[in-house]
Amino acid sequence: MFNMQIAIDESLMAEVKKAGELQGLDLAQIVREALQSWLKRRDNLRHEGLRFEQEWIATLKKNPDDASRAEEWLEVQAWSEQ
Repeated sequence: MFNMQIAIDESLMAEVKKAGELQGLDLAQIVREALQSWLKRRDNLRHEGLRFEQEWIATLKKNPDDASRAEEWLEVQAWSEQ
C-alpha cells in the first residue's frame, strides 16, 4: 500500500464524508474508488480517440482527399482567420 497526504477543501471534504457515511465507505475507500474511476474514464477516452482515428483513416482510404482542392481549403482558412 502507498500512503499519501493531500489537501482537500473543507466544503468538499464535508460532502465526501457525508456521502461516505451514507454508503458505509471510509475516506480511503472513497479515494481508491475515485482514482479507479478516473483511470477507467481516461482509458475510455483514449480508446474513443483511437477508434475515431481508425475510422478517420479508413474513411480517407475509401475517399482520399484530392490534392487539387488544397488551394480551395487554403482560401477558406485565410478567409476564416480574418
